Amino acid sequence: MACWGFHALESDEGLLLLDRIGEKLAAGKQSLKLADIIALLRSEKLLDPEGAANTEDYDLAVLALSEFYDRMQGEKDLSALKNSRHALAGLEALEEVSADPESLAFLHRRLQEIQDDIDSCERSYAAFWLEAADYYDWVSYVDRLVEAIGREKAACSAANA
Repeated sequence: MACWGFHALESDEGLLLLDRIGEKLAAGKQSLKLADIIALLRSEKLLDPEGAANTEDYDLAVLALSEFYDRMQGEKDLSALKNSRHALAGLEALEEVSADPESLAFLHRRLQEIQDDIDSCERSYAAFWLEAADYYDWVSYVDRLVEAIGREKAACSAANA
């Protein structure tokens, strides 16, 4: 995995998810649903299938999707993520990613699994970062994503109650 920072979207694998979303789902649309993105990534075998017992191999994808969703709730600017290998075509017009409580609950649950493993580093992705100089920055990044997606989940659930 090539990466140039501790954020999931600062890696080839993370940007591959955005490329897929742009190519297969966004294609000039202004709005996407998080549930549709999750369904696409599952069909492409880039995100853990529903009810999967072993989800460890998809940790980076969960972090990247959570970071993408969080970014689309705030700054919405994806241009800084582009590079020579990832043009993020199809995402230029995207202005909104809407969510439902179930999709946010899925992301939040998976982020908590990753967060819960940080101390033991039994999962391979956490163990990868344990050896890196940016380990504590990565831990803070995971904590921030858990909080952000948790807030979004609570707000979405309250709005749908």
